[in-house]
Amino acid sequence: MMRQALSIGNLLQMPAIALCVLIAVAPVAAQTVGGVATPDVAQVAASMDAARAALLELEFTEFGDGELVVEVDLPRFGPATLSLYPHSLRSDRFKVMVDDGTQLVEVPAPLVRTRKGEVLEIPGSKVRASYQSGRLTALIIADGQVWSISSTVDLGFPGTGSWHGIVDGRDELDLVRECGTPDGAGPPGSGTGGTTQSFGTTYYLSEIGIDSDFEYFQLNNSNVSTTVGDIENVMNGVESVYEDASIVISYEITVIVIRTSSADPYGTITAPGTLLNTFGNVWSSSPEAQIQRDVAHLFTGVNIDGGTIGIASLSVICTGNGYGLSQSRFTSNYNRRVALTAHELGHNWSAQHCDGSNPCRIMCSGLGGCSGLNPLTFTTGPIGQIVNHRNSRGCLSSQAPALSLPFIDEFTGSSVNSLNWTYNEGGLSTTTGSGEPSSPFSLNLDRSGTGTYQYDELRSNVILLGGTIPTLQFYTNHSGVENGEELVVEYLNVGLDWIELDRIVSDGTNPAGFTVHTYTLPANARHNGFRLRFFTDTSETNDDWYVDNVSITEGPPPQQEPPSIGSINPPSGPTTGGTYITISGQFFSQDILILIGGSVVDDLVYISPTELVGYTPPGSSPGPISVIASQLSGSDLLDPGFLYTEEYIIHDSGAGAPGGVTDVTVSADHDTIISGYSLAIDFDVDELLISSVGEAGSVAVGADFFQATLNNDTGPGGGWWTLGVVIAFNGSATILPSNQTILCTASYIVQPTVPTGATLQVTPINGVGIPPTENLLSTPGGIAVPPLLEGGLITVGASFFLRGDGNGDLTVDVADAVFILAYLFSGGPADCLDAIDTNDDGSNNIADAISALDFLFAGGSAPPPPFPAPGSDPTSDALDCNN
Repeated sequence: MMRQALSIGNLLQMPAIALCVLIAVAPVAAQTVGGVATPDVAQVAASMDAARAALLELEFTEFGDGELVVEVDLPRFGPATLSLYPHSLRSDRFKVMVDDGTQLVEVPAPLVRTRKGEVLEIPGSKVRASYQSGRLTALIIADGQVWSISSTVDLGFPGTGSWHGIVDGRDELDLVRECGTPDGAGPPGSGTGGTTQSFGTTYYLSEIGIDSDFEYFQLNNSNVSTTVGDIENVMNGVESVYEDASIVISYEITVIVIRTSSADPYGTITAPGTLLNTFGNVWSSSPEAQIQRDVAHLFTGVNIDGGTIGIASLSVICTGNGYGLSQSRFTSNYNRRVALTAHELGHNWSAQHCDGSNPCRIMCSGLGGCSGLNPLTFTTGPIGQIVNHRNSRGCLSSQAPALSLPFIDEFTGSSVNSLNWTYNEGGLSTTTGSGEPSSPFSLNLDRSGTGTYQYDELRSNVILLGGTIPTLQFYTNHSGVENGEELVVEYLNVGLDWIELDRIVSDGTNPAGFTVHTYTLPANARHNGFRLRFFTDTSETNDDWYVDNVSITEGPPPQQEPPSIGSINPPSGPTTGGTYITISGQFFSQDILILIGGSVVDDLVYISPTELVGYTPPGSSPGPISVIASQLSGSDLLDPGFLYTEEYIIHDSGAGAPGGVTDVTVSADHDTIISGYSLAIDFDVDELLISSVGEAGSVAVGADFFQATLNNDTGPGGGWWTLGVVIAFNGSATILPSNQTILCTASYIVQPTVPTGATLQVTPINGVGIPPTENLLSTPGGIAVPPLLEGGLITVGASFFLRGDGNGDLTVDVADAVFILAYLFSGGPADCLDAIDTNDDGSNNIADAISALDFLFAGGSAPPPPFPAPGSDPTSDALDCNN
């Protein structure tokens, strides 16, 4: 049995024995039944590289929502119903560019012919297809099997196109075709897939730019639309392979280049490596270099040397070397054509050949060899390599999940919602409109310049309208727009074509308010691929259109009263935000947004038509501020509606010496009346130890509850203290606003090893302690007020002492002389040998006691510094102080 072989850049080589298989099948004689040409089934099988095939005349039924239904008889399975819906791989910036030998020129894109769906009788099945005028090409993957369907007309047989060949993947011939991409130096690792980025339930979206040479154009009847359709058909099948749950990669085509002249940049190159390098050079130069993509692929019609039919660079997604190519028309078998391009892109995604593994399918070096292409899948090793490379790429975006009804966007924030509007060219959420129905923001569309394509444009995400009777409603206004200039509204119909719904025409004035527009969407809009589009048809950059309160609902749009704000409790809170508030009023709906000073209330919860709860956003500065309620039915303003205050908890600064104790206060600067507080302070145990936290000198003296927890552990998480205080359990005592309320005093011991001149941080940090404790102030009503936090510094100086003051009472008297003598002759303690060195000669002896007595009673010299005030030792000696 001959196997197909692929290699690294992925050239598929073909021995001479297989060359005849690549020759296009010439039209063959057909039987005629009732005046309709019936192709010979054996010839159909041969044209599809299969040992056998089924031949069926198919009938199609197309429904209003775009569904295409066809019944087929699948070999070895039996009757099956295919349900197919239009599916586009085109990005929002998709273009078809034709190279006529002199330049690239954009031409209108043909209609979308690609579809996706399922076999209704087989749960979990996948079908990718293209359909036009009764001719179907399809790839069916179900229950571990794969079937290919092709119209016999597309295979080169005469007839009307209703006859189709169907091949079971198990009947495909095992032909030898190799990949030109060389294997890596060592065996490829399978990997584990790495850590997956969080894209929710959507796919990793990869943008692909596609080129096709003149020979490929010729193989597609020298027709631009046919060439585009053929490329999209292959990529549709490729996407199905990559959208497997183990890979979750999807593709969007940004540009397809069609070379319609023999003067294309690839000439008659047939050497695979040279052709790949030329492709890379062309797309690294202008104008192709400007094409948006994460990877690029060339569909070539040349017969590549050595039987190679594909080659690609390895591990190059999102790089400047992301290139590969496929000799896609080497066969008419759709399964193999998809497998070839999926294989070459697999190399771009870092997948290597897996010939030594079992099973090995798409990434076998011989196309269809190893374990075959039934089913058409990647296996474990290549999957791990692809996923690892995928997870390392920063250029990939995510596909936002489709939206269900109701769709409502009131443009309530300062940016356009990218989940609602997945394509935005120049649209802004702005406050410059006049009379917005949901003040203060609305959508602004104008122009970025006067060029043909420099109009602003906004396109919605996909909205699921299948089985609904939807109503579209939105409001518009305009400013500076000349009479007769327009805002164009379009929708994506069931065939995935943009259809004009309306043109809103300016009368040349600047209206004070918005105008409402309401439409019952037509039948061809009621499908699950619906999208909405706004763009401007104006002449100047200052022609401003405004759009607000866009809604699509089942049946008529909701009608209700605008909201009314009554009160907010509590009426004030700190600028840090996070205050839990209750908003009372009337006519609240579930789509309501509350803005305090232009910022949206966090975690807003709809309780009832008269009550909302949420958390205040941070405020920019203290003081009264307005509150806005906005929903589809209108808006309300309460001004002033809320008072931002400024609250601080401050760990004050202090000074200490190595081995010494320093007392430092913690204070509050607060505008709120408080009745309790909690503190959580962090420090480094290599620098400090906490010895006590007390209420002396603070507002906590006599408090009903004062509980501190101290931690001097040296391990991870050590070095903290926490404190909880309640002034009076019955609420009889409170603390009035003040800019310096002493909350407690903390006593720290400076570690003896800390060098002089060091500054040691003591910092309030939320979440410190066991259990984790927050720095909070509490109002008499039990409302937690999160303050701003400021840390302090403990500055470390040298040992401080008073010369001659042996007993440490900060005076020099006869008791100090007695203290010195007791230390010298009776074994008495002395914490500071520097202090009892009265004459500063660097030693402790009887002369120190005599020097002290001489100073006190005989008019002798005063002790050397530090004296008469405490300080550090100005002279260097071996003596020091322990405290």
